[in-house]
Amino acid sequence: MAGKKQLTPEEEAELNRLWKKLVKLYHPDRFAHEPEKLETYHKLTAAINRAKDSGDIQTLREIAEDPHGFILRQGWAKLDFSDEVELAQLRRLFETLQLEIISVIELLNQLRESPDYELCQLSGQKAGVLDELASERAGLWIRKAPNWRSRRKSSRRKSRS
Repeated sequence: MAGKKQLTPEEEAELNRLWKKLVKLYHPDRFAHEPEKLETYHKLTAAINRAKDSGDIQTLREIAEDPHGFILRQGWAKLDFSDEVELAQLRRLFETLQLEIISVIELLNQLRESPDYELCQLSGQKAGVLDELASERAGLWIRKAPNWRSRRKSSRRKSRS
């Protein structure tokens, strides 16, 4: 088939496994008693088949991970806010996500304030800066080392006498 992506044998096996799973779960015949969902699942099944035929494993993974989200992103369904229980769950989810976002922002700010982050940024902007710093530190150590050795020898002499 022209236009099919080249996949590794492992990816090909995953593609077939995902396709079989998704086609069974979302086949339109399973929704024949729900006419309002039937068209949506016809579209979803068509998208699943297109992804399989073209070797688009990423789309199959996306559908398998969050089928309802995929359907919403395609514009094939609308969110229903009439169910109070679902609405309360969405509010809790929203609040949890807000707290998580705040936590991540605070951690990022702490990271940006650390000297390690500054060094990381500097090394990304200027190639070789870590080598320069290492050489500089090594030079300082070598300059201090002779004094350290002479002090150590003199302390040995004193302890022997």
